[in-house]
Amino acid sequence: MAIEALIFDMDGTLVDSEPQHHQAWEQTLIDHGVASFSWEKFTAYIGTSNEKVAADFIESAALDLEVAELVRRKQQRYLRLIPQIHLLPGVAELLNRFAGNCRLAVASSSHLLELERILAVHGLGQIFAVVLGGDMVARKKPYPDIYLEASRRLGVAPHRCTAFEDSAAGVLAAKRAGMTVVAVPNSWSQGHDFSPADLVIARIDQVDAGVLGELIAPCAPASAPR
Repeated sequence: MAIEALIFDMDGTLVDSEPQHHQAWEQTLIDHGVASFSWEKFTAYIGTSNEKVAADFIESAALDLEVAELVRRKQQRYLRLIPQIHLLPGVAELLNRFAGNCRLAVASSSHLLELERILAVHGLGQIFAVVLGGDMVARKKPYPDIYLEASRRLGVAPHRCTAFEDSAAGVLAAKRAGMTVVAVPNSWSQGHDFSPADLVIARIDQVDAGVLGELIAPCAPASAPR
């Protein structure tokens, strides 16, 4: 049995975007009278969704807004910050290694518009066969919905997919979908519980055919003969 598809989370897995998410949320909440939204508070939401942040603060700060409207206001700020967002180390190398040999997808809790903007900035819009945002599924991570939908759109069974995640919620979502999961903790998520993952690595470009082969026979990297 071979892996046919690689599916990637976006924030914290492919790109270093958490500081920009925090900045956008902090300023949006300040605009609505929330005294502070510290980095420490923000990190508790890594791997969840904008909707979760919005719902919690609407309740705790008694904000007179709908979740969708607060998310929209935050997103307006975040979209302006996207040009500042960089690929994480090793991402370009990994994508180049497997592009054309595996089907590649993005499955992120962020909205599709945000994902498409990030991919466009880095010239990666054509490399992924499927790009799914959290606004395209009913339930966000740690529910498996987005990974099951990615599998369906790719036309690849879940057990033939490997997911890459940087958060505990994301790992659980992919495992519940029946996928092999590689966890790549970053400096913001190192305290998460990654025990459900099949493999935990320090940098995403540590993954090659040999590493994945310890878990399950992978699709061949681009440099290998077919």
